[in-house]
Amino acid sequence: MSWWPRSVRWAVVLVMLALVHPLRGALHGGPREDLAKLKVAPEQRCSPYESAHYAYPQSVEVELIKAYGGIYSPYTGQWFAHRGQTDIEHIVAKSEAHDSGMCQRSPQMQAMFARDLLNLTLAGVALNRYQKKGYDVAGWLPRLNQCWFVARVIQVKVKYGLTVDAAEHAELARVISGCRHFAMIKLGLPAPPRAAVKP
Repeated sequence: MSWWPRSVRWAVVLVMLALVHPLRGALHGGPREDLAKLKVAPEQRCSPYESAHYAYPQSVEVELIKAYGGIYSPYTGQWFAHRGQTDIEHIVAKSEAHDSGMCQRSPQMQAMFARDLLNLTLAGVALNRYQKKGYDVAGWLPRLNQCWFVARVIQVKVKYGLTVDAAEHAELARVISGCRHFAMIKLGLPAPPRAAVKP
């Protein structure tokens, strides 16, 4: 590996560290203990879903890019060159959260949920709009970072007092049982910014 460019060597090291170093409390407690705190109940739409109540500023995208070190989707391990190639993605979908207890919350709390960085990530446009959509973990899981993903789902649902249905609970437990850590794995290097097109 010594003949590789320094940037590539560091990328490999970061991936290796993510693979072998669990987050604090990941194996003893953490998501495993938090899963037991979640109430299992069928989804129920107790009030109409108003997308305007779940509005969020586009500035959250900038915060995510800063945190990731580039335009990165944890779901696929892909780095993007342009912000137009991704969507801001709610890990616990807004409509699914609404049917899991957020329908009982105030519009102010719904707005807080919608812009909470704990529940936000980036995803390719097609994946977000046509694959994940509003599914819970029983209906969709990412190809990469499944352990990180389910840990975030549990964290978010505990934070906002949301329920899980029986199928969702079973899938969360199944994924967690095979997790050695819950850190986000990053693959490769950030894509270079797309050059501006001259008229």
